Amino acid sequence: MQKFVFWLFSQNTSTLTMDLFDVWHFLYLFIIFGTALLLTLLLRKKADEAKLRAIHIFTILTVALYIADFFLMPLSDSYGHQISQDKLPFHVCTLMSVLMPFVQFNPKLSRFRDVIVCMSVASSLMWMCYPGSALGGRPPFSYVIFQTFIFHGSLFLSGFLSLSLGQVRLSLKKLWKELVLTLIILAWAYLGNTVYPNNQNWFFIAYSIFPFLPDKVMPPVVVFCVFGTCFVVHMIYFAACAIAKKHRERRTPQA
Repeated sequence: MQKFVFWLFSQNTSTLTMDLFDVWHFLYLFIIFGTALLLTLLLRKKADEAKLRAIHIFTILTVALYIADFFLMPLSDSYGHQISQDKLPFHVCTLMSVLMPFVQFNPKLSRFRDVIVCMSVASSLMWMCYPGSALGGRPPFSYVIFQTFIFHGSLFLSGFLSLSLGQVRLSLKKLWKELVLTLIILAWAYLGNTVYPNNQNWFFIAYSIFPFLPDKVMPPVVVFCVFGTCFVVHMIYFAACAIAKKHRERRTPQA
């Protein structure tokens, strides 16, 4: 039984490989973005209860995938049949998967929902566009690639549907909250990198992941990139709202 399970989660069961922006990468992106748009179209005229149910499903799924990963990693040779410390919630995406249920299900924390939703969309979008931890010549449907794409895709869908279905609204006047949260995550990741052994690089601030950038500049670079992506999410959100408003006005009969 153990041999079968190890074979099932092995990355050596296929000769296919996945690289950045190849057909497999685009296939995962197509499935995730296509699901986001399809669900938005199907649910946009439904009652708020149906919209919230869909958002909550992906919120719960994200947490379930995150927890299940700690039990499944030891079965995969991608992780050397061990639990990876890197999966602890010191990266922005893993941290958002832990925080998202609190703001979605606890009314007392709902005032933080907009910043967590924006950060979840921004961070998962950044990873999906450059899935560094899922590359390296592994098969496209091996456990490490399938799990990380489904996890980030679920986190993205939870945040995206919150915005596209009108359950969360963004405001440029409150964009400072994303900057504050980014700095909090920076301090949180610094604590993790300092306390835990094995040369961790949570939030990519301990050492550079780019050969053309020195280690010392990574903290401000990461803060700029994350906050910059949050700003882009705001711009896309406002553009989509403007387009939707014009579409509604065009369809409204004139008196």
